[in-house]
Amino acid sequence: MGKKFYEMGRDERLDYVRKVTGISDIEAMLRPLAFDEANRMVENAIGIMSVPMGIATNFVINGRECIIPMAIEEPSVIAAASKAAKIAKINGGFTAEAGDSLMIGQVQVVGASKAAIQKVLKSKKQLLAIANAKSRSVVAIGLQVRQLRDTSPNKMGSMLIVELVVDTKDAMGANAINTMCEAI
Repeated sequence: MGKKFYEMGRDERLDYVRKVTGISDIEAMLRPLAFDEANRMVENAIGIMSVPMGIATNFVINGRECIIPMAIEEPSVIAAASKAAKIAKINGGFTAEAGDSLMIGQVQVVGASKAAIQKVLKSKKQLLAIANAKSRSVVAIGLQVRQLRDTSPNKMGSMLIVELVVDTKDAMGANAINTMCEAI
């Protein structure tokens, strides 16, 4: 890279991004999001907010050179991130690792009897199968059942709490977990 990234014009920057990432010309076209698309993505959409998109450079993560896209309105954050990455690069950059992506969905039943708790405990495998049948993107891997006694002023009494432990993998999983909990 002859010029420094910040010295390049927009077209030169996009050419560089295409070259180092292998994305196509169409993928590199930063176009505004149409309202129809936004409306399909979120509930109750009323508009679209535009935020500048820039590239942080100099990153080495797990031994691999990376450019980091950042959508931010705050001046100097991208420059500061790029400078910090340049300093870290001297000693090999950054090392990252991720653990399991587990989330918990919870079903609470107020006023549950001991018999109900026993029935749920005996049905764990079937309940997991029901939950897993509702999602192709995430997998329920565990089911915990607890009984609590409510001592708060509202006096709701005994509560059955069923916790569904779900491996969301690369998905955020909230909608899938809600659907799974509703099914059980």
